[in-house]
Amino acid sequence: MNRNFLLAALFFLLLVTGYNQFVTIPRMQREQQAAEQQLAAAQEELSHSAAAPALSKTAVSSLPEELIHFQSPTAQITFSSKGAGIKTFLFDDVLGDLDLTPYKGEGYFATLPQLDFAESQRTQDSITFSADLAAGVEVIKTYRFNKNGINNLNITFNNKTSSDVELPAFAFNFGPGLATTKSEMSDNERESKAVYLMQESGKKNPTLVKFTKTEDSPASGKDWIWAGVQNRYFLSVLIPQNWTAGTLKTDKQDVTTRKRMWGLFGQAQVSGPQLLINVPAKTLAAKSSLELKSDFYFGPKDYQAFEKMPYHLSRSIEFGFFGALGRLARNVLELFYSWTGNYGVAIIMLTVLLQLILFKFTLMSLKSSAQMKKVQPEMKRLQEKYKGNPEALNREMLALYQKHKINPLSGCLPLLIQLPIFLALFNALRTSWSLHGAGFVLWITDLSSKDPYYILPILMGAVMFFQQRATMPAGMDPTQAAMFKYMPLIFTLLFMNFPSGLVLYWLTNSLITFGIQTIANKKIAKEK
Repeated sequence: MNRNFLLAALFFLLLVTGYNQFVTIPRMQREQQAAEQQLAAAQEELSHSAAAPALSKTAVSSLPEELIHFQSPTAQITFSSKGAGIKTFLFDDVLGDLDLTPYKGEGYFATLPQLDFAESQRTQDSITFSADLAAGVEVIKTYRFNKNGINNLNITFNNKTSSDVELPAFAFNFGPGLATTKSEMSDNERESKAVYLMQESGKKNPTLVKFTKTEDSPASGKDWIWAGVQNRYFLSVLIPQNWTAGTLKTDKQDVTTRKRMWGLFGQAQVSGPQLLINVPAKTLAAKSSLELKSDFYFGPKDYQAFEKMPYHLSRSIEFGFFGALGRLARNVLELFYSWTGNYGVAIIMLTVLLQLILFKFTLMSLKSSAQMKKVQPEMKRLQEKYKGNPEALNREMLALYQKHKINPLSGCLPLLIQLPIFLALFNALRTSWSLHGAGFVLWITDLSSKDPYYILPILMGAVMFFQQRATMPAGMDPTQAAMFKYMPLIFTLLFMNFPSGLVLYWLTNSLITFGIQTIANKKIAKEK
């Protein structure tokens, strides 16, 4: 791996880290106060609308909250009697039960929280709740959990009276916040977003739209396919079927705290997204019923599973700017896994394949670096000789390059090719649910989390150190020499908390490049 590539990659990593620390997180904190005020106004508005004049005798909750437990194919779920929302979603994770909804609130998919819902029916894969909206007006809410992951949520309003009634506006609640695996919690505030998927005119694939700040979305139900909240590894969305939603309203709520700089600067508030999918008021004729049918998904962002499901759920998985390359890398990784049964081995095989594809360009770059190192003493003499005459220096340098058949730009072309591939693979591995809980060898039991003993990052830093020492030209500028000297340490520290699968890729890539570099240097040394 040459110095230009390392510099570009280091710049990218530092840029992402700095942006998150000094732009994203402060912006979230500035929006928090406005967010709280907006949600309070939204809830008050919904509360008022739920007591429409035509239903002036709407039942108001006076009973304590009751929790109802249910086992779905993928989770242990606790429903609340206040709005029949999901208060606890204890996901059956390969590493142990994982509570995705640990924060206080009405619960996911909660509706009409001023009503007391009671369980009225239960089967192996469904549960039904009912409540009285007003005298003679009943609400029935049924969840059905299917093995294919696409579940059903139906709400039926039964008007048993002899008069038309105006059903109040209400909302489906999402949030506040969606938890994630322990290894991802430090990044979860940044990764958690309220989102919706819309099909734009003229585009083949639908577009994922994120709420970047507290706002009312201009999108109504006719503009989007599904809406909900997500983080890096999990997704919860509602997919209306026979009805059109009103506007979306989003907010951020404080959900927990985190230590600032290991607790040296106290505690910081951590916020999570909250989304309200508004349902407009409707008129329900006498002696009639209205059923609002929806599908929903609540679970991991498993790319392979999503590819077999409807509704383009895979669009929630972000592969970055070079998405096509990332998806291709993901598919090849899964192919290698089907052969080996070990994702760590599959990552190594994928890295070797990429090195074979890029071998010509890697060799070109290494030869250029080695040749530049070889003529470094002569370049230094020319710089000293023509110190005050830049035109003569440029002329003599060009003659030197021609004499030794060196193209200074030949080291840049491999960088332009390798960097997009690295970024694509970086995102593919970083968002891969398949790596979650996937072991490699001995102490590496979860390729999606950091190396618990930091062995892989340290090995990676050591390989980079020997690479730098082998390629560093004699007589290099002291400032540049110091930078290259400490670059392996900087990368080691940056990669300490990276997923071990990504570190394994970088380590393998560095080892292969170092081998090619050693052979190339020996070959060039013989050419005189």
